Amino acid sequence: MNHDAMFKMLLKAPTVLQGFFHAFLPEVARFIDFQTIEFVDTERHTFHARRRTGDLLIKTRFQGKATGFLIHLEHQAQRHADLGRRMLEYFLLDWQDFDLPVYPIAVLSHKKRAAACQLPLCVDFPNKRVLRFEFDVIDLARMDAETYLKLPNPASLALSSRMRFDQTNRVRLARDFFVKLADTPIPGNVKRLVAGFFSEYQRLSPPEALQLNHQLSKVVPDMAREKVMQLTNPFIELGIQRGIQRGIQRGIQRGIQQGLQRGRQEGRREGRQEGEIELVLRQLKRRVGVLTASQERAVRQLELPRIEALSEALLDFTSRADLTRWLRANSE
Repeated sequence: MNHDAMFKMLLKAPTVLQGFFHAFLPEVARFIDFQTIEFVDTERHTFHARRRTGDLLIKTRFQGKATGFLIHLEHQAQRHADLGRRMLEYFLLDWQDFDLPVYPIAVLSHKKRAAACQLPLCVDFPNKRVLRFEFDVIDLARMDAETYLKLPNPASLALSSRMRFDQTNRVRLARDFFVKLADTPIPGNVKRLVAGFFSEYQRLSPPEALQLNHQLSKVVPDMAREKVMQLTNPFIELGIQRGIQRGIQRGIQRGIQQGLQRGRQEGRREGRQEGEIELVLRQLKRRVGVLTASQERAVRQLELPRIEALSEALLDFTSRADLTRWLRANSE
């Protein structure tokens, strides 16, 4: 994954960029004139002639003033022990190229939180301090995803995908993300951008995707759920993707368009059924313990309507005997 390109695409959306400053640097947001934002896309290099790929340079003005300045946003998806020196190098290059004051910001998206950055970066001699350099550090891995999911802010919602959270609650995290995003008053194209960014970093397995669909259908009111489902939902689609591909292959082997279309439809149905079966089996094992081989085989042979019925009935099971009785009553 090209992390730098992902972050640039996200933050170049004006609504997201403004949300970024309001969520993470509110004191900076107060003096930025967001009506004069200009992205500087010229090719830039380091002192060693290496191409700078992780940075975003923004030209703007102070609120209510004609004076301009630059905002240097540096994204780091990998750890760098010399972050302070790199930020200083970029600061000097930008200042030299544009002859404007530069406000430097580092956004860290490592999976594990970085060691605390030694700030300010200083160079001292016995008789004086010849350098004191500071910059803001946004270390996403140190932040709590659930806290930022409560904000109706496109930047906080998108970047929550790189924050810390309990991995066993990934489905609930995705549910809360989509519900909040659907209710956030931003344009539809920005919502799709934010949803796409989040999905790239928090891909659910097919059973998790189906579980998400179940949670949305039960927890969210009908009107709100309709707004949620209008979003491009890459998670739920994953739940049937494997079946789609299998169906497409069957259609291709038949070599005719009708077979391809039928393969897609059959693949979607099989993919959904397979995901539902895996979800029900996990719920049964938590409810009544390990199933016998014959019980698991009988469950896997059920058609989709019976699987859906079993997912409701198992809530009242207390033993494997309850499952056996239900299978006898509902097997053809």
